[in-house]
Amino acid sequence: MNVSLYDASIPTMIRMLQNLRQILQKGAAFAGQKGMSPAALLDRSLHPDMFPLSRQVEIVVSGVKGSAARLAGRLDPKEERPEFAVFNRGDEPSFGDRLTSFDELQAQIEDAIAYLKTLSCQEIEAAPATITVAKRGEARIFETRSFLLDYVLPNLYFHITVVYSLLRSAGVDVGKKDFEGTPAYRVQRQA
Repeated sequence: MNVSLYDASIPTMIRMLQNLRQILQKGAAFAGQKGMSPAALLDRSLHPDMFPLSRQVEIVVSGVKGSAARLAGRLDPKEERPEFAVFNRGDEPSFGDRLTSFDELQAQIEDAIAYLKTLSCQEIEAAPATITVAKRGEARIFETRSFLLDYVLPNLYFHITVVYSLLRSAGVDVGKKDFEGTPAYRVQRQA
């Protein structure tokens, strides 16, 4: 079975953004039910040297947009706009002001989904042989398949897992089904 670059990237990114959207909706509802400040929930982090929940979402959003744009050949290899960073901003000042509401994060997710839907299968299938990602003082050069399978997708799942874990540890009723989203299988009852 051959899986195209498009099938392995854009539908997967959209699906995970939709799942993240649902997870954040549960977080916002939880904050409202508990009379908790949404900003306090969005400021949670797993460790002092890790970005807080709101930044994790921003990393996912810019990561999928930047990765997809690079696969489609829409960006110059030296592109450094933060909204197209590829999971590697690295420091707090590179983000700008921290988002403090679930609505702001949801708007970013919706923007990313809309952007991904503008990319055609033909653009992704015509991806360059290598993908270059600029980071201050260096350029990371990937073979295209490795960029997607060994770098982009693991980072996407990592950062969404961090968001899920932060909300779950705060008491939000999220489970594996929320992370996975709509089942990718059919159920056949056995006699």
